[in-house]
Amino acid sequence: MEATLEPRTTQNADRFAFLVGREDYGKKGARIKLRGAHEIGSVTSAVLTKTSRLPRRNTAGLSAGISIAQPGFVPLLSASEFGELRQSFEYFTKGDASARHKPEDDRLAGVPPVLAALVTNDSADVLATAYAPTDAYHAPEGAFDAVLGGETDMGRFVPPVEEGDHDWMGQPLPASVFSATEQKCLATGIYFEARGEEVKGQAAVAQVILNRVRNPKYPGSICEVVYQNKSWFNRCQFSFACDGVADLIVDRRAFRLAKDVAMAVSAGKIFLAEVASSTHYNATYVNPSWARSMQRMTQIGSHIFYRTIGGGWS
Repeated sequence: MEATLEPRTTQNADRFAFLVGREDYGKKGARIKLRGAHEIGSVTSAVLTKTSRLPRRNTAGLSAGISIAQPGFVPLLSASEFGELRQSFEYFTKGDASARHKPEDDRLAGVPPVLAALVTNDSADVLATAYAPTDAYHAPEGAFDAVLGGETDMGRFVPPVEEGDHDWMGQPLPASVFSATEQKCLATGIYFEARGEEVKGQAAVAQVILNRVRNPKYPGSICEVVYQNKSWFNRCQFSFACDGVADLIVDRRAFRLAKDVAMAVSAGKIFLAEVASSTHYNATYVNPSWARSMQRMTQIGSHIFYRTIGGGWS
């Protein structure tokens, strides 16, 4: 049975209308206490049930209209109060509210405060579950389901490719980079290469590592990139991997930060335009011969960043 509610005005704020079909039982002595848990009673019956106060929400702009398919009760409110209540109810029951959600509302969702100032993108890669919104505005399907269920690049982060960047930059990272193993390798690289840097410097090192994953001239996984040529003593790609010193993580706080940076850069929440498609860097206190054949991009902290000419090794 369905009955449409109509606003009614009353001076007695604790009166309620009980609705069964179109009958109004508001005149049969029903009372309600307005604080805490509310007991609904009647002079002709025992206590029927308990309920909690409905939450108020600012839902201006939502369309009005609500129907009730079973017996219930609503307070006899003024027309304006009733309209607000009715709109609040529809806020929870209608899906079209998602159309009013803006991407920038998700900009800092899931981002640690220490990284907030570096965020450059409103959304994140759909596979980065650390940044997956969980509110009513977003589809409940899993990240991998969202990707596999349609276009493979839907919702993936792709870096902006500017003049002078390499074509391989316009590709999403492999899905495997979001695995625990790959993220640990990336965090380890950040920790040993840049833990003494500010967070922007750490993000820049992470971006270089991920750029190499995108570049077909390098291995296609983070761990393979970080530990490439690790058996070549002092001649590998990242010095910590082949310096003969055990890779012991002793600063847990710094490693937690490195993991946060790793995920943020992998997800595309942080992308440094000045680093762009750089695949190399060196410390300011060294002068490697290979740097002279590359394009210098920027200096962040104690590292100078370069991109190669033609998309690979020069």
